[in-house]
Amino acid sequence: MAEERARSISEMIDDDDLMTEAIRQGIREELLSQARAGNSVPVSENDQVVWLAPEEIYRRLGYAPPPGSQAS
Repeated sequence: MAEERARSISEMIDDDDLMTEAIRQGIREELLSQARAGNSVPVSENDQVVWLAPEEIYRRLGYAPPPGSQAS
C-alpha cells in the first residue's frame, strides 16, 4: 500500500473547502468560548447589529445552556 504524501501548506491554503471549514470551526470555538465566559457577542442580521446573549449563542449552535446559566 502506497504511503500518502503530506500536503504542503500552500496546497492546504489553496483548498477552499478546507479553509472554509477551518474558519467555520474557529468561529464556532470562539463563540462557545465567549458564551462560557458569559459574554454577549455582536452579529449582523438584516443589516443591523444584534447582540446575542450567551444562552442564544448556545441555542443557535445547537447546545443546551449549561446548568446554572440564566436560561436554564
